[in-house]
Amino acid sequence: MTELLSPTQSAALFDILTHYNTYAEIREFRQPGSLARYGPPFATEQQQPSTSPALQILVSKFLLTLPGLRNLSPDFWKVQCQDIIENLEKANLSESYDKGVIGSRKTLATAISALIEYPVRGTYGGFPEVKNHRQDYDITDAADLSRGFRDFLNDAIYGDVLDKMVAKTAETDNLEEHDSQTKAVHEFVLVK
Repeated sequence: MTELLSPTQSAALFDILTHYNTYAEIREFRQPGSLARYGPPFATEQQQPSTSPALQILVSKFLLTLPGLRNLSPDFWKVQCQDIIENLEKANLSESYDKGVIGSRKTLATAISALIEYPVRGTYGGFPEVKNHRQDYDITDAADLSRGFRDFLNDAIYGDVLDKMVAKTAETDNLEEHDSQTKAVHEFVLVK
């Protein structure tokens, strides 16, 4: 008899799968020529599915729709941006354990995937709106940092927190002058 997963188990499995998939897609960039199999905006003539579908959908749905980026010529993506990525692929970054520490390439892949896996989860799993959440966060409490980041994502999708953050950053670059949610997000990203 097959048992169904509980909602908590399903969420945990989804988190694990998106984490490993995102990391694997980023690690693929260690192979020179990976952009030829990536898809738009780098390889537009491609007939096969992208080898990096999660990353490709983030670029297509979010990055390419931003003002300033949506009007760039295809040559920018195929020449300038592709050159930067190909140079990183060819760079002599350590892949293995050197002198008892993780290599540079693995460290970069881990850090990038830790940041990107959240938008990937939101894109594939959706993000239910939380209304009227508390706006006070204790930056010394891990649960509050997690809640602050989750509330920030909610407010970025359903509210105007990004506009407010940009306006406040234009006024001051002193983190202490920002609201507690911004401080919580900052701490969450540093810890994660």
